[in-house]
Amino acid sequence: RAASATDELRELLRRVAESGLAWDQVEIVTPDPDTYGSALHALSMQLGIPTTYAVGLPVERTRAGRVARAYLDWIEGGFQASPIRRLLEAGDLRPGRTRLYHAPAELARRFRGLRIGWGRKRYRSQIRSALAGNEAIDPGKWERPEAFERQRVQAEGELRALRSILFPTLKATPAIPDRMGEGGAPVSPAELARGLRAFLRRAPKGDGADLNARERINHVLERVEATLRRRTDFPAAVTILRRHLQLRVRAAGPGARPDDPGAPWSSEGGHLHLSDLVHGGYSGRPAIFVVGADAEHLPGLGAQDPVLLDSDRRVLGEGLATSSELLRERMFRFAACFARLRGAAVTLSYRAWDATQARSIGPSPVLLQALRLSQGNAQLTFRDLHESLGRVVCRVPAADRLPLDADDVWMAAIGSGDVMRRGVDRVRAAFPRLDAGLSLALERAEGVPGPAHGVIGARPQELDPRKNQSLVVSASRLEGLGACPLRYLHQSVLRIYPPDDPDLDADRWLNPLRRGGLLHEVFETCLREARAQTIKMEEPAFEALAVQVLGACVERMRNEVPVPGEGALRREAVSLEEDVRSFVRMVRRRGAPWVALEFAFGIGDDDPVLLDLERGQLRLRGAIDRVDEDLEGVHVIDYKTGVPSELDGGTGTFNGGRRLQHAIYALAAEQRFGGTVVSGEYHYPTRRGENRAFAFDRLRLAGVGPLLDLMLDSVAAGSFVPTERADDCRFCDFADVCRARPARFGKMMSPLAEWSEKHLNTGLWPAFAQLKRVRTFED
Repeated sequence: RAASATDELRELLRRVAESGLAWDQVEIVTPDPDTYGSALHALSMQLGIPTTYAVGLPVERTRAGRVARAYLDWIEGGFQASPIRRLLEAGDLRPGRTRLYHAPAELARRFRGLRIGWGRKRYRSQIRSALAGNEAIDPGKWERPEAFERQRVQAEGELRALRSILFPTLKATPAIPDRMGEGGAPVSPAELARGLRAFLRRAPKGDGADLNARERINHVLERVEATLRRRTDFPAAVTILRRHLQLRVRAAGPGARPDDPGAPWSSEGGHLHLSDLVHGGYSGRPAIFVVGADAEHLPGLGAQDPVLLDSDRRVLGEGLATSSELLRERMFRFAACFARLRGAAVTLSYRAWDATQARSIGPSPVLLQALRLSQGNAQLTFRDLHESLGRVVCRVPAADRLPLDADDVWMAAIGSGDVMRRGVDRVRAAFPRLDAGLSLALERAEGVPGPAHGVIGARPQELDPRKNQSLVVSASRLEGLGACPLRYLHQSVLRIYPPDDPDLDADRWLNPLRRGGLLHEVFETCLREARAQTIKMEEPAFEALAVQVLGACVERMRNEVPVPGEGALRREAVSLEEDVRSFVRMVRRRGAPWVALEFAFGIGDDDPVLLDLERGQLRLRGAIDRVDEDLEGVHVIDYKTGVPSELDGGTGTFNGGRRLQHAIYALAAEQRFGGTVVSGEYHYPTRRGENRAFAFDRLRLAGVGPLLDLMLDSVAAGSFVPTERADDCRFCDFADVCRARPARFGKMMSPLAEWSEKHLNTGLWPAFAQLKRVRTFED
């Protein structure tokens, strides 16, 4: 008895090796060929043992099977991009013959950058748009022409490779329902088979079982395409095609010819052979191992079919076997198989533990009967059987057993005593990089401020924007520094960027960032068009214009961000219209005497704004949402589309360095417009923001210079300790890196924030001195 199917097979292979038997002298028989076939396939690949399978390998275990299943998952899931990206990363999809080689990782990265998300039409539109944009792009101001041309050619080659992979498949795939409900006409399995065949042409052929599976799948698809032409609902057509692809293929050996792989149930010289009860014993091998002989599979539980009970089967006719008849049939198959094993040495075993359900499994009565026959005692019980079997074979081999591989040697070393040894020190000594990672993890949790926490050492000439004039920073980056210096290290120093994959949410179309960007565009366009058309804000035409602009922006955004469904789109459109009407009410009440909208500085070829600080000069870039001018002076306005919760809590002007945009934009506006900025304002012109406005006068904004000096002093010193407030991690792109996660009651849990809070007020570590001064700047 063994703890698992894998342990049972390892013990079997160990006994074969100890006895000196050749692999082609051994046959393994099991009533559960799926479980044991999968386990033996993994072991044979790991140990290099040639193996044949009487029932064949499930086609899903081969590359062609994986590709076929991924295609069906792809079209069933509304053409989501993730299955295609995984196939590209694994090299399971390759372009045709090209003069350039494209690495799988590079193709997957280029495909991910297209931000397709989901939806059939987006594959064509995004690839064509990317090709057109690649042709029209110009080199940057400081970019070398030869490097630019090399990158452009590489990008074009990768995009054309993706086009050669996907466009033929999309053309061959029939019109099927997508997430928007389009293309819902009936479809036949033959049409889906044609699309799958086009998809498989882009999968590498491989050899052995992969090649056999490809040939079998293509043969089945040709038959389906020729015969199953009756159209039905799309889910039914996919189910029919999946059923026809439930195949098993022969795992051909090195000497097998691709055009004649042999019958799946035949054994092969030099190979270990696995068979089920139907095919077991035909190979005539002298050593037979019957594995998986537990009570649930041999003879089985004998439970009734929950859909069609035995009483119904008896009424419907004699052709439907009852549960008792099926049980007797399984026992007959085992008896017939066992009768074919005359002259062979037979070993029976079973697995005593089901890991998937975390429960023990009893042995089959066949084992007890075998024990009674071997000892000539019909009075033996299952207690005697357990005593005779001895210890449960587990992943730790017995001390006197032959190790199969390095894993056995390691497990025997750490499991030879009364208790399992940890072995951590030996593993860390053998893998220096793993040791360094574990050391840093321990240091991050318990150590003093160091590299694990963002304290990397002073590099003022390289990192300090006041010293390094090639660094141009934005207000949002500086606010990130104020909120959490460690975030600034990840984002601005290490330049780490999280994946920008569209998230499929059936209830939401736009994430907060995209939604805010769309509303900003609507606000700007509405005000600009109203002035161009001489429409006054008090007129009804102004509100109609705002709704019209929103509709145009929504249509354009549909081409950029895939829509999860018509319901989500309608809900989002209604919510956006409410926010736009709220904006109209706010500008009617407060006025909007603007002189500039979306005023950009330091972006593209525009020179950055220079800000003179006490300890150097800072180069700034950004875009101001709106600049108003009245009799009082210039007002800098920034739109916010969220909830003004942080401005209600008495957090001061700068909120401990977390709020800087209003002051930085005020200084930039003064330089570019010349007038005196009298206030920096945050407007919340949405339904959730309740049209609230928060204004900070010039006197309150004047302290931003000394505050920026304090914050940048920590950058120059290389001290990027994490924030002490877990709520700063709520919308951080690097929350997963810091192990921050949402907790109950809307709170956040962040181990690094807790660590930082514990050390901030102790005064023991100089690394926290600058952060302490920033947090208490307004005190």
